[in-house]
Amino acid sequence: MCRNLLFIEIKAMKRCILFIMTSIILMPVSLASNAFAETKTFIKEYTYQASEFDSKASCRTIALEQVKRLLLEELGTYLENNTEVKNFELTKDKITALTAGIVQTQVLDEKWDGKSYWLKAEVKADPENVAKSIDNLRKDQKKSDDLEERIRKQEEALKEIEKLRSEVASLKNDIEAKEKYNRSIDTLTREEKASASNLSLNEDQGSQKKKIPPVARAKRSSKNKIASTSTAAGYKYVASNKAKKYHYPDCQWAKKIKPANRVTFNSAKEARQAGYVPCKVCKPPISD
Repeated sequence: MCRNLLFIEIKAMKRCILFIMTSIILMPVSLASNAFAETKTFIKEYTYQASEFDSKASCRTIALEQVKRLLLEELGTYLENNTEVKNFELTKDKITALTAGIVQTQVLDEKWDGKSYWLKAEVKADPENVAKSIDNLRKDQKKSDDLEERIRKQEEALKEIEKLRSEVASLKNDIEAKEKYNRSIDTLTREEKASASNLSLNEDQGSQKKKIPPVARAKRSSKNKIASTSTAAGYKYVASNKAKKYHYPDCQWAKKIKPANRVTFNSAKEARQAGYVPCKVCKPPISD
């Protein structure tokens, strides 16, 4: 009887050892499958040629929007060909719109030479996690509709800008046309900020919990309402190419600047580098 008990105990011990050894062998495989969750990097460049209507700020806004479009289209094509997204029966535009609510674009480099704005940006994403997020978003009708509406507004603004650019020679001195152009730029800026602020609500990328800072996020000052208002318009300061002082857009002197002579800046540093000094009436900062 003792022999039988001993035999049973030995068999039980062997089973435990076998289980432990199997676990040790399989553990690296399991860890490897997590460690090698594939993150894809997509990089695109875009150069925007400034028109008579453009400022540095408007050039950057348009270049950023165009490079984002290129990145989202490339990522969307990859998802459609290589993940479960191909089974969702979604149009390319729908995939692009939903993807825009999930991934973030990071600017790698940018240059402005006074005539053209060059911008290089990237999107990093785990395709499988993005596909799961798209699946969740497409089932939320309200969020899905909101994202599509935002993309639609951006597309319309870009089309309006392109239309006005093609007519720039004849509209060179047309104040109403320039104001229409600026409104289109404002639409792009506003929708970009709305997209950046809502992105975290839609983000569900598992291994990509570390957020990439949203691009084109302007610094805001809660102490100065004028500065906040001007940031929403796509620029913070205004100046005239006929004078050497920069102002807040709501300054009495800024309002007297003719549209044809107006130049805009995103920061006090940018204005000072261009040779301008602060207005003594509205008193914008020397640096911000």
